[in-house]
Amino acid sequence: MRLFPTLVSLLLLFSLSGCPMPPEHAVTLDHPAPASLALPEDDLRLLNWNIYKQLDNPQWQHEFGGLINDYRPQLITLQETNLPSVLLPPLTSEHGYVFAPNLVLNKRTLSGVMTAATIAPSDQLSLLSDVKEPISNTPKVALITEYQLAPSGQVLLVANIHAINFVSNQDFATQVSALEQRLAKHRGPMILSGDFNTWSPARLKLLAAATARLGLQPVSFSQDERTRFFGSPLDHIFHSTDLAVVPGSAKVFDDTDSSDHQPMMVGFRYQAQGFADAEIGSKLDAIPLQTVE
Repeated sequence: MRLFPTLVSLLLLFSLSGCPMPPEHAVTLDHPAPASLALPEDDLRLLNWNIYKQLDNPQWQHEFGGLINDYRPQLITLQETNLPSVLLPPLTSEHGYVFAPNLVLNKRTLSGVMTAATIAPSDQLSLLSDVKEPISNTPKVALITEYQLAPSGQVLLVANIHAINFVSNQDFATQVSALEQRLAKHRGPMILSGDFNTWSPARLKLLAAATARLGLQPVSFSQDERTRFFGSPLDHIFHSTDLAVVPGSAKVFDDTDSSDHQPMMVGFRYQAQGFADAEIGSKLDAIPLQTVE
């Protein structure tokens, strides 16, 4: 009896709000950042969180504000973020952001992933998955942004993904492979974070193989309270070897209730390594992007 696929379909139906539609194109929307020129290399802090469409929820705002005040992350990667299609609100007083939608919930609201930073990105790219979720027929999205580091002048690539969920392992591998091909072109520091929907050992193995080929290492947590499904963690942060994890900085916060995922925090320190073919600057393909101001 194929109970699991039936159960998954029912859960998806109950989770949908209205009739979401995919955007017509891969687009990014921007809210300006303060005038800072570069990200620091000695203590670069990242917060990652699937916020379960709770941006307007007062409880989420309280929990998020507490994390921002206590840890001052310069980088924030959020998944399942709902935003109005016009008059984009600020996230914090210190962060600008890039938003990449994968769902049009209605005429006024989009949903997708957001990468926020204390500086403006030097480049940005939205990647909608070729494969789509069943029933809703909507893609998932990955957002790539690049930022200048100081004092080295290196370009940090940050990839923020919400991976495809209710599909076969092969379809999951298709989205991961497309992102891997983009990231493989970058020479320099790199962070990959998000909700990967790795709810099975097979998905974890596919993700581990892709990140290993990219030379990325997973952030490990001494008290690992990450959200799990069938015993497997769904959320991950990976980093290139030239970004050392600051000892004691990797945390999962289990005292938040506003989302069904737990926020994750980590600090990095850039340590220069030799790249024979390294080039300072953007590595994103020169593809015209439809950017909504």
